[in-house]
Amino acid sequence: MEDNERYPCPSPYPQPFKDVSNFKTPKRPPNLSKFTSPSPHFFTASKRTPISSSSSFLPSISSHSRLKPATTTARRRLKAFEIEQSQSSRKAQIRKEQALKTLSKSLTTWLNFLFENPSACGCSCNFSQDAVVGSSAVVGLGKREGGAAEVGDMWRSPKRSRDVTWQGGGGGGGDGDVLNFKRYGKLKEGLKEVCSVEDLMERMRVYLSLGCCKEVFDAMVPVVKTIDEGRLKMKPHCPIVTDFGMKEKAMRILMCYNPVWLRIGLQIILGGDSLLPSGDTDSDQEISFLKLVIEKQFLSHAGLAKAYAYNRKVEGLYRPGYYESLGNVILKRFLLLVLILDRAKLQSGLSLKYGIDGVDGGSPPLFVVQSCIKSSHQMINDFLSSEVMHGEGNLLAHLVIISYKVSYQQCSLVEYDFRVTDLFAELQDGVRLCRAIQLLQNDSSILMKMVVPSDTRKRNLANCGLALQYLKRAGVTLQDEDGMTILEDDVANGDKELTVSLLWNIFVHLQLPLLLNKTTLANEILKIHGVNMDSASISPGSSPLELLLSWIQAVCGKYDYKINNFSSLVDGKAIWCLLDYYFRKELSCSHSPKDPHESRREESLMSAIDYTDSVHNFLLSQKLTTLLWNFPEVLHISDILEHSGASNHRSVVILLVFLSSQLTVKKTMDQLNFHKLLCCDCQERRNTSVGRCFLKFRSRAGPRHNRWPQYRRCC
Repeated sequence: MEDNERYPCPSPYPQPFKDVSNFKTPKRPPNLSKFTSPSPHFFTASKRTPISSSSSFLPSISSHSRLKPATTTARRRLKAFEIEQSQSSRKAQIRKEQALKTLSKSLTTWLNFLFENPSACGCSCNFSQDAVVGSSAVVGLGKREGGAAEVGDMWRSPKRSRDVTWQGGGGGGGDGDVLNFKRYGKLKEGLKEVCSVEDLMERMRVYLSLGCCKEVFDAMVPVVKTIDEGRLKMKPHCPIVTDFGMKEKAMRILMCYNPVWLRIGLQIILGGDSLLPSGDTDSDQEISFLKLVIEKQFLSHAGLAKAYAYNRKVEGLYRPGYYESLGNVILKRFLLLVLILDRAKLQSGLSLKYGIDGVDGGSPPLFVVQSCIKSSHQMINDFLSSEVMHGEGNLLAHLVIISYKVSYQQCSLVEYDFRVTDLFAELQDGVRLCRAIQLLQNDSSILMKMVVPSDTRKRNLANCGLALQYLKRAGVTLQDEDGMTILEDDVANGDKELTVSLLWNIFVHLQLPLLLNKTTLANEILKIHGVNMDSASISPGSSPLELLLSWIQAVCGKYDYKINNFSSLVDGKAIWCLLDYYFRKELSCSHSPKDPHESRREESLMSAIDYTDSVHNFLLSQKLTTLLWNFPEVLHISDILEHSGASNHRSVVILLVFLSSQLTVKKTMDQLNFHKLLCCDCQERRNTSVGRCFLKFRSRAGPRHNRWPQYRRCC
């Protein structure tokens, strides 16, 4: 009992006040720095720093900071300098990218303007204008084959050209120009169910020369004879009419023709001036009408239906032989249609050695771009397939034997869309580059050497190399501003900096001389300076770009605004001075409305206030020049607002070049008043600032760009 009280039972829980005086502190490990604790499942940060760590590291840091304070300051300054340098480098890179983006947009606008309106860029055509497209021009007149058209001219509507007096190849309008119908008696008999030969000849003469008309008749004589003898015919049940699927296929094939040409062909064969193209021939309503004419007129015959009908009151019930006769009529109509359109297109088209047909002149493409048919041969093969014809293997070979030949093949370049939306990607094939060189150099020989379509890298390199070869021959610098040589691989790979440099060199060396006349510009500079400048001070060997700088310097000198180089143009004030100088008018600014005899004098907005808002200057100058002339919008409003002005002086130079081409010649400036476009009268200009005047102008014009033209009428 006493033993139990003397030695109590051990408890699993220790007592809170246990005596630990006889416990010894364990020895510290010899290498404390190499101690590694076992990895816990969860990391717990220590709230107290171990004594060993603080004792070993803190003294060294404090001693280091105490002993070398200058070194720490230098390191801090070095770190700050590196941060500042990186930020400065990044800003420079951003500015460079912005300038490249702005210039690429300006060059894109220039290229699109060049492709759409070459004459406004100073490009001249090399075609003879002795003949008019669509008026049955004689083959061989001038340089083009079958008539000429100026670059950008629309193809004349055949309906208006029907009254044009035509003279044949004999050139005298005598007996040699009259077709002898006695030779074509059998043709007249064979085509009696198709059309009247006399009417056919009259309608063909509008679009074809007499020689081509004779070719058509001579080719159709053996064809009609072969069809009437049954040696060339469709299947007896005429599947192109009786089979709904075959009929739809035949209509789709015929619709591969350009609607303009298809209407002309149907009008020649079927008659009816309402078929002639007028207005929008691509609208859904016009297409539906054209399909209805093909179904109800071209692929049917009302006379045969009445002649072979069992009962006129019962439609669709015919006597034997009807579908065979209808097949012969459709066969004659189709072969005549293909032959006429083939000859008309060959005669009115523009040869590739003089330009792109349908773009630089000539006539519209014969086949639509979306169709899979691009030649007259393919049209015959697809329409008169083995499913339609009876006992025919190679139909084209059979037709050639009987002297029926068609040869038109639509060139891929005719269908090429030259509009530029993505500059660096769309210049990689070299086609647009060659097109620009052809227009600026007035040399169409490059078109015949191009590879179109350029759908492989090898072809892209070939076209880019061809373009650089012509540029080198023209004296264009093939280096960027850093002296790096521009190769065809750079353009084909879409290198942005080198591509932009190449386009800028093209603009300076090829486009600039077409828009600026050095003599006219030099005389304009002398006129601005007046008696204060001698003509000998202008060097005769100055480049157009140097004369352009001298011109803008002379104008800005009138406003005591100094221009050192083209980089000074980015604030837009020089452009504003230019517009104000050339559009000032003598305005009567009377202090009293009762004194109308006060002398007239010139007033300038620029002399009233030193306005330096670049956004204002560029927005107004860009919009005014767009309103006054057919100008490209070289400086995009979005870029002007984003960068608070122009971020690349070369974009301003492009705008300045187009401005100088109009301001120096002064063709339409006598009828224009720059200050009137601002809706500011004389009292407003004297008592208000330019900024208020512009705000009034902007509030009237509204936020939408299409309201700008209305502002001209409000004055």
